[in-house]
Amino acid sequence: MINNFKKTLFFKINIFKKDRKIQKLADSTGNISILLLTLTLFFLILFISVFDIFQLYIAREHTKNASDAIALAAAQNLLYFDKDKIVEIANKISIENNCDIDSIEFNYDEVIVTTVKKVNFLFIDKIIRNSSLIYSTSKVKVTYPWDEKFKNCKSFKFEF
Repeated sequence: MINNFKKTLFFKINIFKKDRKIQKLADSTGNISILLLTLTLFFLILFISVFDIFQLYIAREHTKNASDAIALAAAQNLLYFDKDKIVEIANKISIENNCDIDSIEFNYDEVIVTTVKKVNFLFIDKIIRNSSLIYSTSKVKVTYPWDEKFKNCKSFKFEF
């Protein structure tokens, strides 16, 4: 019985030494664990980065909605010559959208509003410092009912 065992073992060892494919698989078992660890870390970083990119898009939507709403509200107040309430309305809209107002510029023809929001990233803030501010700018052209476009200039004359 021991003789049969030795023959079987000797036969398996000889086959193992002669077949190179089996030998390569036996040598690469440690490499597979390192490769698996590397791939796991890569996909973990990729997964966290996807959440950061979503945070970026959400912040962009908030700032864009706030700047558009403030610009339109300011243009409407200019249309009714109510310049005093522009800052009050702009602050209210920016608070509703969790944004801050960077600048408001207006004249007779247009309104330009820039809003800003700080984004709280999960991963990118650990790598890149001071990169978490998102800005959005909106520009609205004010069209008055007495503009030449409506052909009312001959009957109405206003000063701003």
